[in-house]
Amino acid sequence: MTAKTIDRRDFFKLGAAASAGAVLSTRNAAGSPIFEAGAGIPQGGMVLPANPGFKTKHLVTVILGNGARKIDVIDNPEHSPFQTKMAAEGTVFTEDYGETANLHGYMYSEVLSGVDAPAQRPRYPTWSEYIRKKAGGTATDYWTLQGASYYRAWTWDVKHFSQHPEYGVKHGSTSLTMNRIFYPEQQLTGAQIADLNVEKGLGHTAKERKQVEEFIDSVLASKSYVPPSTREPVINREIPYGDAQVLHLVPQILKEFKPKSITAQILALDDAHADFGFWDYNTDYWEYIKHIKTTDELIGNLWRQIQADAYLRDTTALVIRPECGRDDEVNIYGQLGHSPGNYYAHYVWFMALGPDFKKGHTVTERVQRRDVVPTLTYLMSGENAEFATGHVRTQMFKDEYNLPKYILPPTAEVKEPAVDWEKIVEERRTAEKVKEFARSTVGYGD
Repeated sequence: MTAKTIDRRDFFKLGAAASAGAVLSTRNAAGSPIFEAGAGIPQGGMVLPANPGFKTKHLVTVILGNGARKIDVIDNPEHSPFQTKMAAEGTVFTEDYGETANLHGYMYSEVLSGVDAPAQRPRYPTWSEYIRKKAGGTATDYWTLQGASYYRAWTWDVKHFSQHPEYGVKHGSTSLTMNRIFYPEQQLTGAQIADLNVEKGLGHTAKERKQVEEFIDSVLASKSYVPPSTREPVINREIPYGDAQVLHLVPQILKEFKPKSITAQILALDDAHADFGFWDYNTDYWEYIKHIKTTDELIGNLWRQIQADAYLRDTTALVIRPECGRDDEVNIYGQLGHSPGNYYAHYVWFMALGPDFKKGHTVTERVQRRDVVPTLTYLMSGENAEFATGHVRTQMFKDEYNLPKYILPPTAEVKEPAVDWEKIVEERRTAEKVKEFARSTVGYGD
């Protein structure tokens, strides 16, 4: 795909999702279903069949957080050979839009809740909460993993349940943070670690709690938290190493607990740009590309393990989406930001593989970031996410389910992009031409 800049009129039309097509709840005040099995679920301009009979029992969602461009991943077999091959096994959306392209902690919460996020901690239910409340299951049926607690001004291990009064911790997921638990110097027992890191309010039974403690003990004892060797070695720093641990532990948790949902938060792709405006060997475009390659192989290994298991192969879905993209071009400092107004910062890809999704299917119709929650909730519960402002992406499901045509929710206008990147790029090109002319002048530099 050739890089391009968002057309101004097109950019303004998209804007902040404003849920004019409000989603109706499928439960009454007493918590009982409003519709009988097989009846329709109204959602905006669509009516979805209730309980369509999906085959997916286990959902793994990988959020490529802190920004990744589709031209560096799904459109680049050299950097991401595993995901580009995996695309043929599922459905890929190529025009997945987000109206904001900065403030990672907020955008992440928007992906998780399907609502414009005013804070980094979700105020509205996450898909794990929706699914747990509607489809049932216990605390160990739902997991959220992240490489670090705190990174670049954002706190990441506060996103496994929301602050919503109808949901919250009692419908949350079991959260493990790699840099707080899995490291060689760890001297605490699994029970002590669970007491410090796993909220009591999640509602684990005594048996579940024991299972979690024993799992942590076994991982520490066997050192199975150590990521495998990859063709592009894992960057030996806390955050990228934590990402690798997350992707390495997902299949272990999947096999041990058979959970309904695991959410993997990837953080270190922010290596693409430094905080201080100069070339930093730890945070530049090439560190980002290294991490892209390692992450791709670990995702490929995760999918391979799912496909190698006779039970999981027929019952498990894998969904991948960046929370935002990155700029159209590498800047003069060798870095790749994520700025409002850049096409690749706003538009990313979404890939879904599993027993209920079309294979080898590419969707070029525009969708949006807030669709993720309604789609995953519907997949795993047959119901809707009543507070989310997106719509179910019906294009991805097999024809046998006879789902209605997808409708993009109405959007409002947004402000003029704060940075005129077209002007900056043109000025940079002009400056480079001047330098080149000077270098070619006889005697220059002598």
